[in-house]
Amino acid sequence: MRFVGLHLLVVGFTLGGCAGRIRPSATAAAPGAPAIAGVWDGLVRETLTEGMGTGDTRVEKQEWHLDQMGPKVSGYYLAALTFTSGDGRPYVCSRQASFSALVRFDVSGQVRGGAVELDEVAQQASEGRCTPGQRPLAHYRAAVTGDVLTLVADGQRQTLYRNRGTPKAAELLAIAAAAARTEETLLPGARQGLIANGSNIAPVVDVSGVWIWEHKAAIPTGDEKQEREEWHVDQDGARLSGYYDRVVREISTDGHAFKCSMDTEFEIATRYKFRGEVRGNQLVIYENSYEVLEPSACDNGQRRLDAYEGQANGDEVRLIWGVGGQILRRPRPDVPTQRF
Repeated sequence: MRFVGLHLLVVGFTLGGCAGRIRPSATAAAPGAPAIAGVWDGLVRETLTEGMGTGDTRVEKQEWHLDQMGPKVSGYYLAALTFTSGDGRPYVCSRQASFSALVRFDVSGQVRGGAVELDEVAQQASEGRCTPGQRPLAHYRAAVTGDVLTLVADGQRQTLYRNRGTPKAAELLAIAAAAARTEETLLPGARQGLIANGSNIAPVVDVSGVWIWEHKAAIPTGDEKQEREEWHVDQDGARLSGYYDRVVREISTDGHAFKCSMDTEFEIATRYKFRGEVRGNQLVIYENSYEVLEPSACDNGQRRLDAYEGQANGDEVRLIWGVGGQILRRPRPDVPTQRF
């Protein structure tokens, strides 16, 4: 569902040889085919409209490096992301009102007639706690007009411009590395935070059982969004496994029915399975699969498998991820009705 920037990947991508060095692009395009080889720059700016990051601003600077040999196209692009809090509150991962991350996408494709087809084939994020997480790999239809490259994916259009100056890939990598080092200083990692007492490591905390998380807020349309997660955790020593059911309900506040449901509310339920481990009172959790429990015509299908870091204290588990955090709480036990 969400992603915390665990230390899964290392800063310093291989950029066609030594990291940080730009390899000249091949330019052998077939006669009459679009010349797509080279370096292309793009910028995307948007305000988030979903989830706990609603109202935050996301700016994405892209630098595409493409090679072309006849009809075949290959290369990669770097996406430098900056998130800024919409209400001024700091993010858990950075303890500041903004954070940055860097993701590399490898791409391949081919030229067909006057059109270009491109596919993202792999993605890799820079090291750091404020990683926005993985998303489904995209397929693009591209068109070249002079120094303008237009990409279309899932109905979304993006414009890139040919870079005839100095590519900034090495600079972006250096910034990402510096950000990761800063995050290490601000927020020590779970894998470095084992609780020790003298020479003995503290016993593993018991997090087995049922946990609940609930959230309710207005979304930009003015409607109400209710979210509820019920976590079922099995624990075998330091190993964790289990699942949680996530239910999202949207309710119309003006009395008008949603087109997708023909009703004033709709509900989507999904089950996520996970695994993880506990060290002292620190834990890490990785989602490994999901299934839709209640299909809905209002479901946009945009899900991803993510990971969390957390800390357990008594009847609370505090989880952190790239753009925020959440607190799981044990449900209150049933209280017998007292007769008078």
